[in-house]
Amino acid sequence: MHSSFRRTCVALSVPAVLLLTACSDDGLGDTDALSGVDLHFTEEGSPEVILRSPLELEEEASRVLDRGDGEDLDEEQILEVSHAVADPSTGEVQEESFSEDNPSMIYLPQMQEQSEFIYDSLTDTDLTIGSEIALFEPADAETGAQATLLVLRVEGQSPAFAEGEVQEQDGELPEIENEEGTLPELLGGNEGDAPEEVSTEVLIQGDGEEVAADDQVVVRYSGWKWSDGELFDSNWPQDEDEDDAGPAGFPLSNLVPGWAEGLEGQQVGSRVLLVIPPESGYGESDEDAEEGTEHELAGETLIFVVDLIASAEAPQAAAPAPQSGQPELSEEEIQEMIEQMEAEQGGGEGAEGGEDAGGEGAENNNDADSDEATDEETD
Repeated sequence: MHSSFRRTCVALSVPAVLLLTACSDDGLGDTDALSGVDLHFTEEGSPEVILRSPLELEEEASRVLDRGDGEDLDEEQILEVSHAVADPSTGEVQEESFSEDNPSMIYLPQMQEQSEFIYDSLTDTDLTIGSEIALFEPADAETGAQATLLVLRVEGQSPAFAEGEVQEQDGELPEIENEEGTLPELLGGNEGDAPEEVSTEVLIQGDGEEVAADDQVVVRYSGWKWSDGELFDSNWPQDEDEDDAGPAGFPLSNLVPGWAEGLEGQQVGSRVLLVIPPESGYGESDEDAEEGTEHELAGETLIFVVDLIASAEAPQAAAPAPQSGQPELSEEEIQEMIEQMEAEQGGGEGAEGGEDAGGEGAENNNDADSDEATDEETD
């Protein structure tokens, strides 16, 4: 089904969808086959997936394990879910987020495009906040994906846009058409001199946690150039016929510095207007720079309107694995080791072979460490 959830991810990666054999308020597909699945927790809060027998289904299936007593799910909102990925043969938990108290996020309209199975399992089973559901995905010979059992608990839901009290602008920054839950529009006010420092104005005041400069955020946003008011980027649909890509999640540290400068201390749920000068954006333009060597927005003052939907501490990079290699030895100790190896193996050829193999293994380990670090930076 997938190898992991991102903490602030808005989508899941799943294989092709198979036909569903049934649909009811208890689940989809062969719900009886999942009747032996249960979710327990240790005293420390870690999940345990209990199986009465191995799951050997050939098609997708889901089953509601426990129906929560919260409000009904809203298909236009973002779900906050905790999860456990388990081996469908043994129930062994391979990955989980229950004990981390940091739910993942699923934007349902986007999920509908990526997996009808998961979308239907969440929306056609009368789930409510607090519900727990098991989802089974069979092995896929074409992709090489192994059979997977996923258990989710819906912890909460939140709007996919800023929600709070609309504020009146003071007229110092560009005027924005500003209505809760709708696409913001740049109306004007950027004809004069652009600010020399990052400038902000709260357009809708939320009441959530304050954002830290190194947080990972989930946002709706639109961006314009101060120079001509041109819209250069947005993850809001621009018309009714355009598919909604949904909110985006990323660490602030991966963006131009002006985002972290302007959003630090703002409350989740707020809509914030940012005006970012070139030095906090894509840098000043260099007339002597070769074509294609600088960003197309270099030298531009940027205008952003950002809906702060969620914020969480960005995951820390894993500590590098210890580097393999030989301990520091004196020349006498090295010579004694060589003589001992020659005596045991009957000649220098065996010792030389062992040294070559050890060197190659260390090199491969370093390559693996490098690849792993690169993957984490990409995520």
